[in-house]
Amino acid sequence: MTNIYQSVSLYLIERGSTMRVTAIGNRKGGVGKTSVTLGLATGLRLIGKKVLVIDLDPQANVTDALEGAGEFDIFDVLYGGEAGTLGQAITTTSWAGIDLIPSSESLARLESESIMTPEMRLKAAAWGAEELEAYDHILIDLPPALGRLTLNGLIWADRVLVVTEPAAFSVKGVTEFLETVKKVQSLPHLNPALEFIGIIINKTSSPLTGEHAFQIGELEAEYGRDVKAPHLPLRTAMQDSISSRAPLTKLNSRGAVIMTEKFVAHARYLDGVN
Repeated sequence: MTNIYQSVSLYLIERGSTMRVTAIGNRKGGVGKTSVTLGLATGLRLIGKKVLVIDLDPQANVTDALEGAGEFDIFDVLYGGEAGTLGQAITTTSWAGIDLIPSSESLARLESESIMTPEMRLKAAAWGAEELEAYDHILIDLPPALGRLTLNGLIWADRVLVVTEPAAFSVKGVTEFLETVKKVQSLPHLNPALEFIGIIINKTSSPLTGEHAFQIGELEAEYGRDVKAPHLPLRTAMQDSISSRAPLTKLNSRGAVIMTEKFVAHARYLDGVN
């Protein structure tokens, strides 16, 4: 297994210092968005990229898994509403090479409190934040909702990636989520440059069951090449990684090796999209 991890780490592509900000979401919860975000972060590190994860979900699952805690969190930044302050909330984590802007339960308050320009606060906080320039990729873990927090992520991000499982309600969540993406793209004061870069299907059965095959077929018929390979099978290694607060590369199992290889493939794609 060491050889596999060493071999993927040799995949180094020089793309200059251009930072890419990718929002990751779905309207439906429970699709494994958090584990996919962490897997992508791991894959990007294995191909030599500097990664920052922003936990924009009040459930703070990414924050818990990465064991990241600092003086400030994303709620402090957004509630303060001051330009250029996002970098002040960056903290290191227990996952080597992956930094974090942590979340907290207080973040849910932003969905209901009366504050000025609530949907623009992440973009404003990132404006002029020089600390962000150290990263090749910033991954934003969006909440499973279509409110202010999701809009904050979509309005600042360069690209958006959807995660789903092959189940009817989750596939419906993809449609609802992408309707919000289109609204953000359609308004000049929001983010017309936002690019939809694809759908990752998570938690697939192996071999595929009839229901999973049907739902994957529906997605491919609707979105074509935007459904990205490889699909991610349901493996205990994913949950083991989160529960043990350790990246897949630290787990001594065949499932962890398989999932690592698949995340590296997706990381290569993410790094290759302008």
